[in-house]
Amino acid sequence: MNLNEWLTLAGVVLSPIVAVCISLWIEGRRRDREGKMVVVRALMATRHLPGDPNYSHAINLIRVQFADCPDVITEFQAYNRVIRREKPLTAEGAAMFNQDVFAAQTKLLSAVLNAVGIKVSEADLTVEAYSAEGMIIRDNLYLASLHSQQRIAEALEKSVGINEALLNSASAAASPN
Repeated sequence: MNLNEWLTLAGVVLSPIVAVCISLWIEGRRRDREGKMVVVRALMATRHLPGDPNYSHAINLIRVQFADCPDVITEFQAYNRVIRREKPLTAEGAAMFNQDVFAAQTKLLSAVLNAVGIKVSEADLTVEAYSAEGMIIRDNLYLASLHSQQRIAEALEKSVGINEALLNSASAAASPN
């Protein structure tokens, strides 16, 4: 066999193998990007509704989907440090805490978007978000109702204690000694 025949034979044998390897590599990159885009879509759709379960799911998936993106992981860790701080009790302290959370969230979103090739400035992220006023009112009402449930439970416990004390004193007064 001459050189031309050897090259043809090598091409016939290696071409399908190389084609399969390239296809698998492309498919892996596509799946990786799609996984990241699922997280990006959820974060962008719910960024002004942090009480939304989809927001929490997306935040929790960042470590998995963006493990190969050091900038995202750095901002994720910074965001976690901010949100895990104890929230101040004063209105002024709570406002500053919320500003810190918003700033950390904006930096995280910017890093996530940049990692998937969407170039956006942090300044744009702070002004371009939309959330229907009705959704915000609904979420605030829901949160207020949760706080009310706690107060109702405490009032019921106090009422049960008072009723038990009244019954005990009434039964003690009614029983002949």
